[in-house]
Amino acid sequence: MADDSDVQNSVERLRRWLLDQALPLWGGTGFDSARGAFVERLTFEGAPLLSAPRRAMVQGRQIYVFSHAAMLGWWPEGKTIALEAAHRLIDRYHGADGAPGWVFAVHPDGAVCDPRRDFYAHAFALFGLAWAYKLAPEPRFLSTALTTLRVLDQHFASHTGGYHSVLPADAGRREQNPHMHLFEALLAWYEATGRAMFLARAGELYGMMAGRFFQPEAGILAEYFDGSWNPRAGLHGRICEPGHHFEWSWLLRRYAGLAGRNDPPIAGALKAFGDRHGFDADGFIVDELLDDGRVHKASRRCWPHTEAIKAEVAAAETGDGEAPPRAAQTIERLMAVFLGRPVAGGWIDHVDANGAPIVDFMPASTLYHVFLAAAEADRVWGRQAKGERLKAEGQ
Repeated sequence: MADDSDVQNSVERLRRWLLDQALPLWGGTGFDSARGAFVERLTFEGAPLLSAPRRAMVQGRQIYVFSHAAMLGWWPEGKTIALEAAHRLIDRYHGADGAPGWVFAVHPDGAVCDPRRDFYAHAFALFGLAWAYKLAPEPRFLSTALTTLRVLDQHFASHTGGYHSVLPADAGRREQNPHMHLFEALLAWYEATGRAMFLARAGELYGMMAGRFFQPEAGILAEYFDGSWNPRAGLHGRICEPGHHFEWSWLLRRYAGLAGRNDPPIAGALKAFGDRHGFDADGFIVDELLDDGRVHKASRRCWPHTEAIKAEVAAAETGDGEAPPRAAQTIERLMAVFLGRPVAGGWIDHVDANGAPIVDFMPASTLYHVFLAAAEADRVWGRQAKGERLKAEGQ
């Protein structure tokens, strides 16, 4: 059984990997300085795939990473590229074709290649701009965020609650996932500005989570819904993802802390289901389950493991003494299979049930998950956090 020294060592190992390898790679080779934007992916040899279309979602995620890295002092160079990319994000994606909202993707030269209005992309544009605003509170970032929220209300809102996933809307399909990331973005904006309206909007999504997304009979987070927010008929309505169980568990507890609420029972229920059913015999998290806990997709991705680490951080803050060793084990598995290969600072994002890669490139989008997990784990278990606790206790 691992103890606190084990988790501290694991967290420091992950942090050093980010500082020494991942941030220099993705802030160097992974940033197209000629265009002021992040590249979408790298090859397994570590070369940028400069011709690949660039999604607004990826720009938002990388803006977050390098803003947060600069604020923590982990990679001060991140400030310059994060702010440049935030301005280019607005210039090239926000209403770039003359219509309201954010286009989905542009070519490397900035020309629109996919004008879709996608809810998930809007959520990450909001999230990235929130962190850019934390880093440098430029009015343009806030005004664009407020305009984006109006676009969601005017164009994406569903008469049955929540938002459509994409425009033009499919009246019979809804998804929980983009709502989760809007929830995350609203919490970030509340932290950045202190404006109550952001926390109030997050509270509305909390109500959606409790009243629609969470299925209390099975104890799961459903993924796919019909137009009335019932789980879709057939197999799709039974699918759940343990990674999202862990991610929501962390988010719900973070919201409770910001809103001054008690620990939400749903957060514990989601984590319990994920802990009970989400890990395979080798200790890795599978991609998908059914509502009865059976494995639906046995492949493994990097990001659910990072979300499990965050869920353990939140559990530890509620007094769960078993959270540190579980987090240490997950960090070690993450680094053994996914991170630091095939090149230093890179990753294998997706493997099959036997651990063999099933992708042939490194997506930039993964760094958001890894960095946020490392930052949260370091906040609670890092060496500086330990020193501050000992100082507070007079030791």
